[in-house]
Amino acid sequence: RIRREDLQSPRSSPRSSPDPALEELLRAKINTAFAYTAPDHDATDIVEEAPPSDDDEAELRLFAAPLNAPPTTHRIRLSSPGAAVGEPSILIKKPRSYYFADGPTGDEEAAFQAAAITGETVVELSRQPWPGCALPWKVHTITAAGMKKEVLVGHPPTLVTVQDKVPKRTRKNKKTRIAIRKKLQARKEKLDEREKLAQEKQEAEREKRTRRNREKKLKKKARDQAKKAAGGAGEAGEDNAAESGADENSAAEH
Repeated sequence: RIRREDLQSPRSSPRSSPDPALEELLRAKINTAFAYTAPDHDATDIVEEAPPSDDDEAELRLFAAPLNAPPTTHRIRLSSPGAAVGEPSILIKKPRSYYFADGPTGDEEAAFQAAAITGETVVELSRQPWPGCALPWKVHTITAAGMKKEVLVGHPPTLVTVQDKVPKRTRKNKKTRIAIRKKLQARKEKLDEREKLAQEKQEAEREKRTRRNREKKLKKKARDQAKKAAGGAGEAGEDNAAESGADENSAAEH
């Protein structure tokens, strides 16, 4: 038979109090392991540190005090390292010849004479080509005939003009040709559409002008017919009046 207490976990047992005898033994061992000794000197033998001097201190009013509070000052101690005692001189010493030039000796004068050149020599050297310093591939001379290059050849070096070859025309690949063809076709269609719209606009304006001219002609024709009809009626009345007058005259004669 299984009971409910067998299925549940056992409760924790209460803490047991330590053994008094064991506790006393541990305390005795701790007291014997550490020994405490009292100091031999008295409190009067302690030398008090001297307060800092007021020579390096300054009292300044750095911040404004409230209205009701009295003015307060802040004490600031100023300290700077003392100047090093030593001979005043330049930090990195260099020989006197670095700053002052003495008279040249025989060897130095000969070296100066060998290194010095005149103005005429400078002009002559400027007219001579320097192959090591020339960069002809960076210079492009453009003339009416086309691109030209000047190179140094021979000994002594002389300038020679070299004409560039005409680049050979290469055929583009199929993809590029198709793209160019499509681009040209789109441009052509756009131009055709623009021309078609312009032509339709011109035709519409022409038809409009023709219709206006036709209407003007019809109106003018109607006015002319009205005038002609009015003029014909007046002439017929005059003819009838003349005929009646002639008849009356002939009757009177008889």
